Amino acid sequence: MILQRMCQDRADWDDPLPDDLRPDWERWKVELLKLNGLGQAVSVQLHHFSDASFSGYGQCSYVRLKTTDEKVHCALVMAKARVAPLKPVTIPRLELQAATISAKVSKVLETEMGYKDIIFGRIPR
Repeated sequence: MILQRMCQDRADWDDPLPDDLRPDWERWKVELLKLNGLGQAVSVQLHHFSDASFSGYGQCSYVRLKTTDEKVHCALVMAKARVAPLKPVTIPRLELQAATISAKVSKVLETEMGYKDIIFGRIPR
């Protein structure tokens, strides 16, 4: 519904979230941690994987939640894939490009999900 509202307002993809929608966004992020009866999350981690071949390269990012009852839940958050350039490129170069995409996606997810201060640690109360 937040995305729908921004589309109705003709917001561009990179436009910042309007102030009147920020409380809804923050509430959604908190409620996301409670989906499917997961319980209260005590730690959140982002894990990024990348790989390459002569035909292409890509990356995927997962969020790992650990709850108060010591259960662990993982879910795919984002993935990107690219075909290899027509000009021959070495596998190490393609691997580096895939790793670079993972690093950029990591920064985006930390900012957009608001987990920058809690990655690899406990959620502040």
